[in-house]
Amino acid sequence: MTPLVTALAISAARTRGLIPCQDQPDEEKMLSIEEVARHFRLRPDTVRRKIRAREIDAVRIGRVYRLAWPDVWACEDGPMPKRALTARYQDDLLTKKDIAAALSVSVRTVERWIEDGMPTRNVFRVVRCNPHDVSDWLKRRGIDLPAEWWR
Repeated sequence: MTPLVTALAISAARTRGLIPCQDQPDEEKMLSIEEVARHFRLRPDTVRRKIRAREIDAVRIGRVYRLAWPDVWACEDGPMPKRALTARYQDDLLTKKDIAAALSVSVRTVERWIEDGMPTRNVFRVVRCNPHDVSDWLKRRGIDLPAEWWR
């Protein structure tokens, strides 16, 4: 593609809301494959493979794919975040191993918590958890955690 064609494609994509402008809300910003992979705790190659298999909706601009938050959340087995909660669901998801390491418990303990009803947001048949949901669930069970314990 020539630079002019590329510039026109980017301009058109920005007009259609496919590329973020500075004043766009976070849930309308487009994510790179690497950002989506980090959010899901998957490898970028896995995300690319899911895009090619049409398991994730993505927009291709030149040679680069971009994904919108609603398309990312659509891949998760969990409720679609409401507007007031979108920021909390943009944090990277945690694996069972991440939760166990951060809380100094075994992975089996985390698995028991999941069996007892701890919310999960499964992604492509892999169990992942939103850190805010984990905090809320543990707080209801009488376990207080420091803010942002997962970081």
